[in-house]
Amino acid sequence: MPTHQIYGIGILGNCCTHGAGVAHQIRNHPRVNLIAGYEKNAGRAAELEEVMGVSCTSSYERVVRHPDVHIIAITSDPSDKAELVDLATDHGKAVYINKPLCHTPTAAIRIKDSIQAAGSAAVFDATLVKGLPAFNKLMHQIKKNEYGRIITYHHSCGMIFPEDFPIIARWPERFDPPERSGGGEMTNMGCYGIDYAIHLLGLPGQVEARKQTFWKPYIQAGVENFGQIILDYGDFWATLSVGKQAVSGEPGKRNALTIEFETGNLFLDPGADTYIENGIAKPLASYIADHKVKSPIDQLIDQMEKGIPPESDIESAVEGVYILCAAYQSIISRRSIRVPLEQPVNPLFEIYKT
Repeated sequence: MPTHQIYGIGILGNCCTHGAGVAHQIRNHPRVNLIAGYEKNAGRAAELEEVMGVSCTSSYERVVRHPDVHIIAITSDPSDKAELVDLATDHGKAVYINKPLCHTPTAAIRIKDSIQAAGSAAVFDATLVKGLPAFNKLMHQIKKNEYGRIITYHHSCGMIFPEDFPIIARWPERFDPPERSGGGEMTNMGCYGIDYAIHLLGLPGQVEARKQTFWKPYIQAGVENFGQIILDYGDFWATLSVGKQAVSGEPGKRNALTIEFETGNLFLDPGADTYIENGIAKPLASYIADHKVKSPIDQLIDQMEKGIPPESDIESAVEGVYILCAAYQSIISRRSIRVPLEQPVNPLFEIYKT
């Protein structure tokens, strides 16, 4: 395809306002046009239409079959994503799939197989961590082994709100059953921390996890709002604290990483504009310097035009679903779980046989 081509994008779904969020991110991109969208919930459809600036069509199929649509952004309920990937690849479209990838490892495998069988370009959109300049730069440095061996790793990744925040009204999908959502906040917020750990550290040998439900709306719905995940890499553990909290006082951002190497240590907290190296606080801008982050849509266009594999790839996203479901199985069984899973199921709604 010529490098000057403008690509039409169709958006399938607006779960938790993710479709509108994607539309907002890319609507001013010089290489894309927002062409069509569909969301089955009327309220979410109105939100999507407002950001896209076009009326939604009458079905997912009409979006995918639109002759001016080259890229399908999938931002639906997690339980619908595998079917929608099939629909996109069957019609020769590139795939832009927003987090979480899906609701179960079986669906994750189906997504990967569908994309590979069709030879479609695809990217996973999960930018809360690896899309931030500081975290993105560290990811590149670790891949180049600039710091040497990792000896400890702890990432606290989530969102915090005032105690009266109307979370059920804002994001009712977060309280859907696992058969639709995949799980609670370990699925929703946890996918960011898991995804980043995979890109830095690879797939662990075992996973152990615990969950907590202490925010009233989550207690009422029987869904976890917080979890801890231990990734066992043999000679060190990577620990993740993920989820949503309601706090007293003014809330800020919660996305901080402590990582120690054999040759030094780093603490990054972009939300607080904090960077500490070997115990010495420095301006975060001095660490980021001139590092540039390539957005998921630019990664996808590079793959379509130049064959460059995306940094945010589907294969790593599939591994993330395995880790997540191993974490849920660990919570249920109160033991460590080996990955990849012997049986690719989500134990929250499928019978798991040891």
